[in-house]
Amino acid sequence: NSFLIRTSVTAWSVILAFSISALIGIIFGVTPANKAAKLDPVEALRHS
Repeated sequence: NSFLIRTSVTAWSVILAFSISALIGIIFGVTPANKAAKLDPVEALRHS
Protein backbone atom coordinates (compact mmCIF):
# COMPACT_ATOMS: atom_id res chain seq x y z
CA ASN A 1 0.00 0.00 0.00
CA SER A 2 1.08 3.53 -0.66
CA PHE A 3 0.07 6.44 1.45
CA LEU A 4 -1.53 9.24 -0.50
CA ILE A 5 -2.10 12.62 1.06
CA ARG A 6 -4.33 14.89 -0.93
CA THR A 7 -3.72 18.58 -0.52
CA SER A 8 -5.21 21.60 -2.16
CA VAL A 9 -3.77 25.07 -2.39
CA THR A 10 -6.30 27.78 -2.93
CA ALA A 11 -5.61 31.18 -4.41
CA TRP A 12 -6.67 32.72 -1.09
CA SER A 13 -4.01 30.78 0.85
CA VAL A 14 -1.30 31.78 -1.65
CA ILE A 15 -2.31 35.45 -1.45
CA LEU A 16 -2.44 35.30 2.34
CA ALA A 17 1.00 33.66 2.60
CA PHE A 18 2.52 36.17 0.19
CA SER A 19 0.95 39.10 2.04
CA ILE A 20 2.18 37.93 5.43
CA SER A 21 5.68 37.35 4.05
CA ALA A 22 5.76 40.79 2.44
CA LEU A 23 4.51 42.44 5.62
CA ILE A 24 7.17 40.73 7.74
CA GLY A 25 9.86 41.74 5.23
CA ILE A 26 8.73 45.35 5.28
CA ILE A 27 8.48 45.50 9.06
CA PHE A 28 11.93 44.04 9.66
CA GLY A 29 13.48 46.00 6.78
CA VAL A 30 12.39 49.48 7.80
CA THR A 31 14.58 49.81 10.89
CA PRO A 32 17.91 48.88 9.25
CA ALA A 33 17.04 50.99 6.21
CA ASN A 34 16.33 54.05 8.33
CA LYS A 35 19.52 53.50 10.30
CA ALA A 36 21.55 53.17 7.09
CA ALA A 37 19.91 56.25 5.58
CA LYS A 38 21.10 58.38 8.48
CA LEU A 39 24.76 57.36 8.11
CA ASP A 40 27.35 59.43 6.32
CA PRO A 41 28.27 57.42 3.18
CA VAL A 42 32.01 57.97 3.56
CA GLU A 43 31.95 56.89 7.20
CA ALA A 44 29.83 53.84 6.40
CA LEU A 45 32.23 52.73 3.67
CA ARG A 46 35.23 53.27 5.92
CA HIS A 47 33.88 50.75 8.48
CA SER A 48 32.79 48.10 5.99
